[in-house]
Amino acid sequence: MNNKILLMVSAFVLSTVLYCCKNGNTSHIGPKEDIVSTKIPKPLVSEILNDGKTKSNRHGINTDQDDWYWKNTQMSKNNIFENWGFGQVDVVMVYRYLQNETIPKTLKIGHIDNKGSITINLPKTIQTETKLGNLQNLVFYDIQDIGKFNYTNAASGYFGKTTLNVEQNGKVIGNLTLGNSVRTTYNLTNQSTLTMGDEGYIISWAYLDEFASLQGIENTKNTVRRDGTKTIEAENSVVYNLDFKPGWNLVKTEVIGKYDLEHERGLNASWFKKHVHSVVAEIPEDAAYFFRSN
Repeated sequence: MNNKILLMVSAFVLSTVLYCCKNGNTSHIGPKEDIVSTKIPKPLVSEILNDGKTKSNRHGINTDQDDWYWKNTQMSKNNIFENWGFGQVDVVMVYRYLQNETIPKTLKIGHIDNKGSITINLPKTIQTETKLGNLQNLVFYDIQDIGKFNYTNAASGYFGKTTLNVEQNGKVIGNLTLGNSVRTTYNLTNQSTLTMGDEGYIISWAYLDEFASLQGIENTKNTVRRDGTKTIEAENSVVYNLDFKPGWNLVKTEVIGKYDLEHERGLNASWFKKHVHSVVAEIPEDAAYFFRSN
């Protein structure tokens, strides 16, 4: 009789355990093991590296922005693209569209040979396309109040370019910029990235008919953000100190200092502290050409 009862109790206990295991209602006895979360947290600002590389964003996507900036891009060394593979090409400046013309005029100012050697020969004189006083806030759109500009000889003829087109058989295959940073030379030639704070400079070309100058300083406080993330109050300074001579001038636009911003996708995000525009006598030694193919 006792053996029969024992067998019945054992069967009941076994069936209970099996039922609980099947339905997941087991209790854990003893120390609990660490649970590895598959959720990737949003990086803090301090985790966003200075070179723009983050291991991953909160969506689990690898974000190496340097790779993005270098995509289809080469940097010259001693005026040569070492891995050039495009053959002989022309380097041209493009004039603005005039009235109803649909095809812009081009001015050939150099070439790149089969070995990647860059030759720039600016013509001694050109026909200018506008007046210095018509530039308003130039191509950088970094002064909010163009009334801050002061001109000397605003009526002087002006022609300027921050980017040179590269053509092969009359077709544009890419562009050239000149500066010391792949990021800055990209950011300052694209309206959506003009306010980025990656430090460095770009060199642009300006031709004037006469002696002239453009001066201006603006200090502002701006509420800035990236992609809906937390805003910050940024103090920004923009300085124009451009004393032009007749003929060609080299204009250096430098980004000095930056604010780091949080970005909802974990990307490197920043805002400039200061822009300084000045005329330099020659191309700086650390400058290089950046070719970006289409």
